[in-house]
Amino acid sequence: MNNDVIQNKKDLVYLSRQVINKIKRKALSNKRKRARICLHKNIKDKTSEMIIALNKKSFISPHIHPDNKSESYHIIKGEMDVYIFNSKGKLLKRIQMGEFNSKKSFFYRMCKGFYHMPFPRSKWCIYHETYSGPFKKEIDVTYPSWAPDENNNKEVKNFLKKYKIKN
Repeated sequence: MNNDVIQNKKDLVYLSRQVINKIKRKALSNKRKRARICLHKNIKDKTSEMIIALNKKSFISPHIHPDNKSESYHIIKGEMDVYIFNSKGKLLKRIQMGEFNSKKSFFYRMCKGFYHMPFPRSKWCIYHETYSGPFKKEIDVTYPSWAPDENNNKEVKNFLKKYKIKN
């Protein structure tokens, strides 16, 4: 298992602030500056649910999921923007997200494949993600040719500059 993932093994799950602190520590200790706790028991489950901690230094490259899969985000703490692109990389929409009292969108759901990119706007963005399983990364996540390699700092920097996205 990746050092940025905590896998649930229980049939009854309930979380406290200590779990959030734990995934934040995990995020800080890895190169991608993000971590998650998988609330589902394995990748074969029909629904995947995760609590994700994104540090402001994290970057998730634009990607798409198959049309028959839905995905939703519910902000618990902090802020992020979700950028929606067309297949050629044209920016179609920026969804500003924040906690319920922020007056920004606190919930997002897509039920058709859109190229999308979550981007943290606060020191920490903690959110609940739900995804239609079962999850098979090689099928369920496709990166377009115009998206930067998230491990290549120069490509990421140029991509953010092109779309006028400031961290």
